Amino acid sequence: MSELQDPAPGAADDEDETAARAARLKAIHDKISQRSDFASVRDSLLGIQKAARSETSHTRALAGQISDDVAMTTKLLRLINAAFYASAGGGSITSMQRAVALMGFQTVGMLASSLVLFERLPKGADGDALRREFARSQLAALLAQSLVRGGKQLEGAYLATQFQGLGEMLAGMHFAAERDAIDAQLAARQLVRDSAEWTQQRERAARQRWGMSIQEIGIDVARQWGWPDSLLSGMRSLDASDSSRPASPQEYPRVLGTACNRLAGELMDLPQGGSPEDRAAQRRAVVERFGAQMAVPLSLDTASLVEDVETVQGSWVDLVKALGIDLSQQPAPRKPSAPVPAEKGSASPAATSAATPATKATGPVPAEMGDAAVSEALSAALEAVSLLALSGAPAAQVLQQCVQHIHQALALQRVIVCLRDAPSGRLKGRFGLGERAPALVPAFDVALQPPSCLFGLLTTKNADTLISDTADPIIAQRLPLWFRQQVAAPTFMLMPLVAGPQVLGLIYGDRAEAGSLRIGERELTLLKTLRNQVVLAMRMGGG
Repeated sequence: MSELQDPAPGAADDEDETAARAARLKAIHDKISQRSDFASVRDSLLGIQKAARSETSHTRALAGQISDDVAMTTKLLRLINAAFYASAGGGSITSMQRAVALMGFQTVGMLASSLVLFERLPKGADGDALRREFARSQLAALLAQSLVRGGKQLEGAYLATQFQGLGEMLAGMHFAAERDAIDAQLAARQLVRDSAEWTQQRERAARQRWGMSIQEIGIDVARQWGWPDSLLSGMRSLDASDSSRPASPQEYPRVLGTACNRLAGELMDLPQGGSPEDRAAQRRAVVERFGAQMAVPLSLDTASLVEDVETVQGSWVDLVKALGIDLSQQPAPRKPSAPVPAEKGSASPAATSAATPATKATGPVPAEMGDAAVSEALSAALEAVSLLALSGAPAAQVLQQCVQHIHQALALQRVIVCLRDAPSGRLKGRFGLGERAPALVPAFDVALQPPSCLFGLLTTKNADTLISDTADPIIAQRLPLWFRQQVAAPTFMLMPLVAGPQVLGLIYGDRAEAGSLRIGERELTLLKTLRNQVVLAMRMGGG
């Protein structure tokens, strides 16, 4: 006699959760669709796509669908010339008829679609952040257009790269609070923003909430607008699975778009201060690291890469000005509309490494130091260190000066530098500044292969990190014994020194009071660039 079997454990719960996700996703779509600005965008885009696909359509019909505003048409022609300056007329397209003749109705229609989205962005701070995101996507698309190899891939490189961020644009316009709540949860887990792990965890969290990721929501909306399947496929981000092999033809558009979007973000995060020579040197360092990572997957011509990117940068600056986007001010950190409490002792990003996309540090600067004062001190430091590096000074001198400035600007208790010891492959303390630093330098000994403590793990992951409270049990158990017994600082920051796949060392700084070390967005950018100057000097000097 067989016994009655209970339903599989959790089956009902799974069905309920699936239904709940579907309901949440529908609510998001309804929220987007009910917005009058979205309805206007949707109707405009559907009209553009209908005109672009029609065999009997003509230029006047397409132009009418875009706008009767002469200024709008002028902006579109500027966008077309920037997007295809290298392949379709050398920047000499002066009419809609010429644009359509060279590129076809559908391509011009897609570019018009992006401009319609841009023109509908809201006013105020939220709109400014979205305009900056739009500018970033344009830079990424121009980079993809310039770096792509092969005629077939060239055709869709610009559009696919640009629209990989459509979901982010829609999220910022229509459900920013829900998106920011997810991002706050990821920040509490100490994930580096825009890294592969951060992206995977974000997609997972979004799918749990809505049944699809933020990027997939953008693709789903684009599908409703009637965009072609080839473009929808290219809109899906994809990291290169192996830096030592070329991406397959199927992977290539997605890998190209993903890589160029990250490169664009890094270039835009560079400080705007300093001389033109300083800024060019900083861009060169970023581009060279990009080339080292993506040369094989994307079949890049690394010999001309820096020059190619400089050319793109110039075209992009002109385009941004023509569109009326002001990039002179760095945006404020994105904050959740409802506060999300951080876990005690959580590690929050303090700055990002050259190989890791930008991450925001959270929390106020120390009470005795205003934002302006810290920024001013770090700006002066960057100028001094950049000039020293450009003068050809030894890497050790550049590192020493950088550490001195960081110690003073952030009012740290101490700063200690560890460098890789060639015989052992470990990071060992070399020198330090501040309270008891000379006595503590010999204690710093970090294993990398494999990493056996939090220091080694963070450094091998190239994760710049701020630990707010080392007394937290989760943090404490991962700290090395030598740190707990001899250093015992309650809060510290750690910035790896990494060039491509090679770990060169790390910069450590601490304070005497838990939670007192905090870093704002402007300070974050300056710290990152300071560290990058050191890495560049070490790389050029064989350090």
